[in-house]
Amino acid sequence: MNILITGGSCGLGKAIVYALSNSPGNKVFFTYNRHGDESDAIVRGKHNVIAIKCDFTNAGEICELEKAITTFDLDVLINNAYVGLPQGTYFHKTNPESFLKSFENNIIPIIRITQSAILGFRTKKFGKIINILTAALVNVPPMGYSTYASNKAYIMQLSKSWSYEYGKYNISSNCVSPDFMLTNLSETVDKRIVEQLKANHPLKKILTPEEVADVVAFLVGTSQHINGANIVINAGQNIL
Repeated sequence: MNILITGGSCGLGKAIVYALSNSPGNKVFFTYNRHGDESDAIVRGKHNVIAIKCDFTNAGEICELEKAITTFDLDVLINNAYVGLPQGTYFHKTNPESFLKSFENNIIPIIRITQSAILGFRTKKFGKIINILTAALVNVPPMGYSTYASNKAYIMQLSKSWSYEYGKYNISSNCVSPDFMLTNLSETVDKRIVEQLKANHPLKKILTPEEVADVVAFLVGTSQHINGANIVINAGQNIL
């Protein structure tokens, strides 16, 4: 399969790249922005992995990625990249402009990239879209998550639309909603909070990117009958 992963140079994206590139039949493209050295290290020694520089805040680079997608013969698109950090400040202290800026940096690029991928999927009568969300959507989000959670909720609703509109073309759209993980997005979280999360967790351990990557790999390889789903990975702390 030909697979594109946005934001694949570190954290969860990196774990997904490794999980999917281990299958010799896969050709894995991934985007990166600031982590050039990390991207070079991932590609080194792997014949089936290609890194693509793409800054989601740069409309020109998004346009170049859209053009490149037409040459990839994609089977799978994994929307993983996120610009900014999940945790901000209280909602009433958040500048309304920051919601607009985050929408422009995160949602608009996903819309453009996914539209390009769907055009190819429709032609070949096959495609998989996998969107990385957050388990905060099925519970009360942590303080300061209003911008991040609202962006992820928007993507969740887009995914539902995609699954309904394009299912007849053998195109599926599913979501994965992981619990808190230790990645570059959570590097600013106080260690005391991390220890408290671990102590209160049913399994007494924090979810790892590799565990989430396994679920993404499952969706890549599973039947197209799984469509419109949102797999929540939080050890059963919310029963849906």
